[in-house]
Amino acid sequence: MSITASVGLGGKNTVPDTRLIQASINPHVKALGVDLLEVDGLCGPLTRSAIKRYQQVFLKMTSPDSRVDPGGKTVQHIASNPAPADAVFTASRSPSKLKIGDFTQVPVVMDPADGTVQDAYTAFAFDIPDHGVRMAGTDYALGVPNEIDIWPAAQLKIGVTLTPALLAHEQFHYDVGFVIARQLARELTALRAASIAALVQAYVALADLHFQRRAGLIQARYDKDTQHSANAKYQRIWLDRMTACLGNEKANQIGGFWL
Repeated sequence: MSITASVGLGGKNTVPDTRLIQASINPHVKALGVDLLEVDGLCGPLTRSAIKRYQQVFLKMTSPDSRVDPGGKTVQHIASNPAPADAVFTASRSPSKLKIGDFTQVPVVMDPADGTVQDAYTAFAFDIPDHGVRMAGTDYALGVPNEIDIWPAAQLKIGVTLTPALLAHEQFHYDVGFVIARQLARELTALRAASIAALVQAYVALADLHFQRRAGLIQARYDKDTQHSANAKYQRIWLDRMTACLGNEKANQIGGFWL
């Protein structure tokens, strides 16, 4: 990693150099106790303050100058410490097991995938917090550590009893969201791009691929095979597949379908 001119207080602050420094500091903001920097190439007070704090915390400077100079100690330290060891994406969900209280009771439940009226319907919602971007070698990467959050979006028809069999069927639909999130987390951890714009484009494409297309294919095939839980044989087969998938943190397929 190298910059062409000084960044920070009294620096030349070219846009490319400033973006590089902002993105390189972002993985350390938690340790520094500063706000996440917007990688916009503008060296404002937050960026200058973050540089100063970096010099105080990591270089133990008693008189930090709030500036990163080409070939200087600060840029050398930043280049040698690109991100903490735990800088990865992970996936979590709450709750892990569905219960009656997780279902919204409504007069009519319709599966939007095939338009059929059902006793229950379960999907999942997700959130990927914006932790900015960072540098990974000469490429941009997403800010880490980060965690994809999954939670249920479930409906139950008024008057219908949530039997163990029906609950197990709906649990599978919810579990799909979690195993998909685990796979996406691995791919987002490794995602690299030559520019911020390319990184964002790749990030959006990956989220769509996993949470929309691949999840949709698995959910549709599951309901088709199990006839919305009416076929006990295939219900058992798919539940066994999910048990195996959940037990393997590196699983990237279920039932021959990519996650």
